[in-house]
Amino acid sequence: MNGKVTESLTIEDRSVSKTKYVNHVFRRVTGFYKKIAATKPIEINAEVIILSGGGLILPYFSSSRGKWKIVLVSQYRPSVKTITLEAAGGGLNSEPANTALSRELLEETGIKVNPQSIKIAVNEYTHPSILSSRFIGGIVRINQCMVQNKRKAGNKYENERTQVEVFGLVELIKKREANLITLDLMTSRLVDEVAKTVGLLVKNY
Repeated sequence: MNGKVTESLTIEDRSVSKTKYVNHVFRRVTGFYKKIAATKPIEINAEVIILSGGGLILPYFSSSRGKWKIVLVSQYRPSVKTITLEAAGGGLNSEPANTALSRELLEETGIKVNPQSIKIAVNEYTHPSILSSRFIGGIVRINQCMVQNKRKAGNKYENERTQVEVFGLVELIKKREANLITLDLMTSRLVDEVAKTVGLLVKNY
């Protein structure tokens, strides 16, 4: 739609269904938008899925041989009916993003980091055509010794059965480009952020 929507909008939600993590509503938005010099009324009716805010965190380190490595977790996801590779993550609730991400990293991998050492690299909407949700992604450099003997983790009370997986950064990117491995969009985004940070991926803007 051409034009600028004013700040004075009225939003009404009619609930369809609601669970612990998902709120399904029909949303009616009324207000005005400006097109050139004219102001016209607007009415939008849309189906919206409201999700709690979420985030992922991707640790990386330099191995004893000077190779960059990243830490992912694998787990079975009923939604896609397969085992996935993802960055550790979960709900952000109302706490600061760095604090939430450090907590999720500890729960899913057993790796403990200072929240202030996390770099927030991504703050984006996910599928705004139907989802009301914001994704926050962080990366954090760790020491190799922090990953040793932490192959299985996860919070059993949250029905998590995660397996810690360590990959060479270059090898993972090559497999992704050759379609030999499938990552979710947000994890893939963080992989690129790590690659840029360590100088393996350079973009000219």
